[in-house]
Amino acid sequence: MKRFSFPLLTATLLLLGCAKSPEKLRELAVQDFVRDRVSDPKNYFPGKFRYQPYTRRDSLLYLAQLARINGQPAPPAPTPADSVRIGTLVYHDYRDEMRNGVKVVDSGEYVVRPNGVVRMLIAESIRLKRLPK
Repeated sequence: MKRFSFPLLTATLLLLGCAKSPEKLRELAVQDFVRDRVSDPKNYFPGKFRYQPYTRRDSLLYLAQLARINGQPAPPAPTPADSVRIGTLVYHDYRDEMRNGVKVVDSGEYVVRPNGVVRMLIAESIRLKRLPK
């Protein structure tokens, strides 16, 4: 019995070790999204990733800020029911080297939905600067 259980245990651990964590899947989704938008995909060098839960409330507040910036009517105000998580906010910095050799350090804010769809947000620092006083 012991001879049979050791290989089975080893195989199980190997299979579990190969599965990608949810954070790694989010990183890969953001990397693919950014790589498709930089000057040359082979010159994209990912940096750090930070994560934060993203709720429907966060989305409505983001849309309200964009509406104020653009002088449009605001979406409905968030309710307590809007605290449901709809994705993960990912902060990502990276380096991009242009074809002419110029190196650019940049960052972005992205929402990764549970199905893997990535949406780029306007950075909070830029939104706050553009908000009318």
